[in-house]
Amino acid sequence: MEDIGAIVLATGALGTAAFGIVEALKWTWLGYAGFGVIKRLLGPILNTYDIAYGPDWERLLRAQYRGDRAELTRVLRQGARIGLTEKNAPALAQFVGTVSGTELTRAVKEAHALAQAANDEELDVNSRHALGRFELAVDARIDAACALAQQRYADTARVAALVIALGIAIAVGIIIDRLFHAVLVGIAAVPLAPVAKDLVTALQSASVALRGK
Repeated sequence: MEDIGAIVLATGALGTAAFGIVEALKWTWLGYAGFGVIKRLLGPILNTYDIAYGPDWERLLRAQYRGDRAELTRVLRQGARIGLTEKNAPALAQFVGTVSGTELTRAVKEAHALAQAANDEELDVNSRHALGRFELAVDARIDAACALAQQRYADTARVAALVIALGIAIAVGIIIDRLFHAVLVGIAAVPLAPVAKDLVTALQSASVALRGK
């Protein structure tokens, strides 16, 4: 039982090391895995970022994506609000489908007029509702896009870690002339890494219980 525990820990350690290598490679294309999902799902909403953040907006968002994903969500939401104009309002309204182009354009026009006037007046009820429905729909799409992108990134990272773990295991297996066993360890390393310690603890508990009998 102790030998099995040692093997499990070693296999888990290999998986952990493989994940560490993947994390260190975030500066490569691996760090951007899944980013294309955001661009695809947001569609014409991306046009607002050119207005909000300038023509280099994609580089900005990619940097956020490789770093703090929560901050990326905030930046995407804020950019969509700042970049909303009378010109792009009809297309964006058609894309989200929760408000008409006429309603949204009118609300944006009124909001801009109040901002330029710098007074304490508020938007009328219809305009507030139109902007509220639009922002809610945009936020939902941004949340969904970021969640799906994160899942794609995690899946890609696991595959990359599996390849790395398998490569290390095969190299060691060739050196010690136990290639078959090394391949099995490499395949099990990544899925076993998060639960290796718990599994060893369970095996040790089972061993103690069996000895007691």
